[in-house]
Amino acid sequence: MPSASTAARPPVAFLGLGLMGRGMAKNLLTNGFPLTVWNRSPGPVEALAAEGAERAASPREAVARAEFVITCVSDPPALREVALGEAGFLAGCPRGTRWIETSTIGPAASRELGEAAAARGVAFLEAPVTGSKNGARDGTLTIMTGGPRELHDACESVLAAFSTTRIHCGPLGAGSLVKLIGNTLISFMLEGLAESAVVAERAGVSLAKVLEVVQASGMASPYWAFKGGAMERRDFETHFAIDLLHKDQALMLGEAATHRVPMPGLAAIHQVTMAARALGHGREDIAAQLLAVEGLAGLG
Repeated sequence: MPSASTAARPPVAFLGLGLMGRGMAKNLLTNGFPLTVWNRSPGPVEALAAEGAERAASPREAVARAEFVITCVSDPPALREVALGEAGFLAGCPRGTRWIETSTIGPAASRELGEAAAARGVAFLEAPVTGSKNGARDGTLTIMTGGPRELHDACESVLAAFSTTRIHCGPLGAGSLVKLIGNTLISFMLEGLAESAVVAERAGVSLAKVLEVVQASGMASPYWAFKGGAMERRDFETHFAIDLLHKDQALMLGEAATHRVPMPGLAAIHQVTMAARALGHGREDIAAQLLAVEGLAGLG
């Protein structure tokens, strides 16, 4: 239940209670923010309502009394519908509302929606997050923001409810770009790990032994333990779905094209991620990239 300090907190509307959003929203409740929630499917709404959140029948209804609106949805089309659709929330926002956009939508869509918000007197801060569903649950996400520095500062108390690190990256578009860069690096790490694991398997060397050596070297990273351990256990419970990584790779390739920067490595990895989706693993965790590489090698 919300703490006794609820009255001191500004009201927040949270739209989108998927794998990440539900943990983020629950941390707002835990930290005493009066919370109204909306989601396309009712299950997550009912779960948070049982803990003290107010239900809303539509995005527009959710924002009627909110000082802050947080969105966390899958992609740019979904966000446009939530913000600008028939029951979109922007038309119902009081002037002066602050909109914190935590989805991964890319710089172009971020600027587009920032302009739409400004036309309605709403301040827009892009604030994509990283840290997987565990970080959302535990309130330990890293947030990269883009927009005016003073808006970042004004949103700090809300962002702090579900994050430990908040980095202002620059003007609108910068936060989205840094998020795509991060997921590009993840893409290369994941593909390198999956390909190496399959070669090791063919040669009779265990992935556990490969990881032991890697983690004892200058290449050590928590990410190898996180995703390498999942591959070793063949545990593909979703923390970050392949479908969403594939979407983010496409956004990065599109952004690179606008700047006339070739990305042959990411383009090739994008095709392997597509293979994983074609094999039916799109909703599984990105560690299931291993299954696509195994399939290409004639294993499994």
